[in-house]
Amino acid sequence: MCTVLLRFEPGAPWPLLVAAVRDEFVGRPWRPPAPHWPGTTYVGGIDLIGGGTWLAVDPGAPAFAALLNGPPLPATAAARPTRGTLVLSALETGRAPADASAYDAFHLLLGTLDRCDLWSWTGDEYTHREVPPGAHIVVNLGLDTTADPLIAHFAPLLAAAGDPDPKPGRPTADAWEAWIPLLDGDGLDPADDRALIVAREDRGAPYGSTSATLLALRDGAVRYDFTGNPGPDAVWREIPV
Repeated sequence: MCTVLLRFEPGAPWPLLVAAVRDEFVGRPWRPPAPHWPGTTYVGGIDLIGGGTWLAVDPGAPAFAALLNGPPLPATAAARPTRGTLVLSALETGRAPADASAYDAFHLLLGTLDRCDLWSWTGDEYTHREVPPGAHIVVNLGLDTTADPLIAHFAPLLAAAGDPDPKPGRPTADAWEAWIPLLDGDGLDPADDRALIVAREDRGAPYGSTSATLLALRDGAVRYDFTGNPGPDAVWREIPV
């Protein structure tokens, strides 16, 4: 599971605030956020197998895009293309592909200062919806779904976190205030069904939360913080953009 916590308020001092956790097989190789894609200004972590990303930002727009896997689809004889490139194409074109049928299931989130969009492909249905202003949580089952106990637990915490002032250059803890303990996982056991920071086994291999991101966008400024060890012992650093 991956999770994106989003506060979208056009006209606010920081119209777009994002907290995202990436869950993946621990052994899958990746590199931390940087401008990994020549010819673009995009900054994000890179998956070294597929070459794409789970989250990236275009600081010039400013805009961000994030990709969450959907429920597994039946295996096919042909290999499906990596979903991580959908983040990069969304930043380039401002939309998702017209036809998602070649891909495994996904949720693709694209946000700017005045609009947020979510495309969801389940394998049977491909939908697009404009995300309204407010606080939202996206998980592998979709947007603000009551089917995931994580949302019931963390939605009130997101609402209570307050509005940080993450000006670039400030220490992460000062810039993000209550959003840091929010991403610590609220003390839940990593095996809890409500857990934001997870550690489990999947098909005999270690699987868990391998990184977390805090992102703020406003006109003329982007603040991007990252940790490769999410949870109560996380070491955060600001990413240059």
